Amino acid sequence: MFFFIEKIMFIKVLNFDLEILTMRILLIHETFPPQVTGGGELLTLKTAKLLAEYGNDVIVLTTGNPRMTKYEGIKTVRVRINRYLMNITLPLMLKLVKKVDVVQVSLGNASLAAYIACKLQGKPIVCYVHHIFADYWKDIRGCVIGSVFQAMEKFYLSRSYDAVIFQNKSSLNLGIKVGINIGRGRLLTPGIDYRKFRMKVKKRDFVLFVGNLKMDKVMCKVKGVEYLIKAAEALKDVEFVIVGEGEWLRKIKLPSNVKLVGPLFGKDLIRIYNEALVFVLPSLNEGFGLTILEAMASGCSIVSTVDLGQEGFIVKPKDVNGLIESISWLIENRKEAIRIGKKNREIVKEFTWERYVKSLVKVYEEIIERKQSKF
Repeated sequence: MFFFIEKIMFIKVLNFDLEILTMRILLIHETFPPQVTGGGELLTLKTAKLLAEYGNDVIVLTTGNPRMTKYEGIKTVRVRINRYLMNITLPLMLKLVKKVDVVQVSLGNASLAAYIACKLQGKPIVCYVHHIFADYWKDIRGCVIGSVFQAMEKFYLSRSYDAVIFQNKSSLNLGIKVGINIGRGRLLTPGIDYRKFRMKVKKRDFVLFVGNLKMDKVMCKVKGVEYLIKAAEALKDVEFVIVGEGEWLRKIKLPSNVKLVGPLFGKDLIRIYNEALVFVLPSLNEGFGLTILEAMASGCSIVSTVDLGQEGFIVKPKDVNGLIESISWLIENRKEAIRIGKKNREIVKEFTWERYVKSLVKVYEEIIERKQSKF
């Protein structure tokens, strides 16, 4: 029963004592800091650090310079290869998987090889879903290419992983629609340092949307920008503010009541969050939805297609009328919008990194024990 456990130890982590089952964990993600293409890399780094703080032996397999064997204290194995070709590293994965107790792979260009390696080595594997679009791939990439992406996503995701982790309810529901084993699905939301988003400023009656630094044509489709603009066109007396950067975003013809402020960071970003009465995220889907947590921590009422358990309105993707009605109601009922925002400040306190890592470790222990009981 204890072949995967090196020792049982008590350590001080995040200001509390816990009994820790030390594990050898392999995290597989296509890219890893200092190379960053999105939030997945930063979350993988945060996850690795938290698991290491709990006394686990963590190693990350990724692409990049093979000479870089450690980053911010985390051991890495980097392969000089295009991220989209990660599945051909199966021979290397077989060697690494053999030495660990559990594997976590991000859904994508490395998940099939990782799945095969774990099955051949008899090791438990977790598939971590950073994004899933199902039928929405056709909206993002067009009918032909989108159908290919959709088929690949379904093929990768429907393998018999020991657990599949989703980061919000919307993604979990799409996963069930795609065909995952419902009994293997897990809902696990990352944390946020919510205290840093507290700022004493007065709420103003405007609607905020926060994108990223790479708002190209595809990303604008993913984030539902066209539906946001259609809603703004119908609500001519309501001010909309868009934070983000990208050539395509700047090419879009914006109504006069929509202001593009470009990218914001640090206190400037925190200030605009805290000033906004309403935050809107009309994405086709989000792997997680970090900006929702940031808006909640800043006391915003939320209108979104993504369900993280926030107060406000959940609308269906591409539902312009739903956006219009929800935004209009919150602007017209300011006191209620303020109350909802205050409620979100309380809800977001539940999204701690402590809860995240404890839940993740619990998933690991569960699938290791299940795999072990078969022998």
